[in-house]
Amino acid sequence: MNPPCGRCSKAVYPTEKINCLDKFWHRSCFSCEVCKMALSMNNYKGFGKKPYCSMHYPKSSYTMVTDTPENLRLKQQSMLNSQALYKEDFERSRGRGFSVVTDTPEMQRVKKTQDLISNIKYHEEFEKSKVGDVILEPQPIDQGWMFGLNQRTGQRGMLPANYVKLI
Repeated sequence: MNPPCGRCSKAVYPTEKINCLDKFWHRSCFSCEVCKMALSMNNYKGFGKKPYCSMHYPKSSYTMVTDTPENLRLKQQSMLNSQALYKEDFERSRGRGFSVVTDTPEMQRVKKTQDLISNIKYHEEFEKSKVGDVILEPQPIDQGWMFGLNQRTGQRGMLPANYVKLI
């Protein structure tokens, strides 16, 4: 019985048989997988039990990740694991009320800017109110702070005690 050809699977007779890459081939079927150039025993290169010419021989210097069904399944599985870990961490921290967020340099810069803006606005408003304003019902709260009523605006609030002079 004659063995089947490695490419066309038809019977290979002894007169046209090439035994290569653990298969039997017709002379006309022994060609490059990519360009179909006819190959011989002297000029072929085998890769994965398939014949290639030297131009189309797969390079093994790098690997290419493709979206094969197996890679897609692994990607989905890793996402599920990640979500499971996230949910587990969330459930563990649920009773604590909040999760700790570290201050990145960007967040520290934003907080500092907000504090400066807030401080500037406070001092602007205070400067407007301090010129000639009379504070009624002064009550010391703490060292350096007091509570009082601005006679001109009618506003009540806290103010630094060192800006108030007795009249």
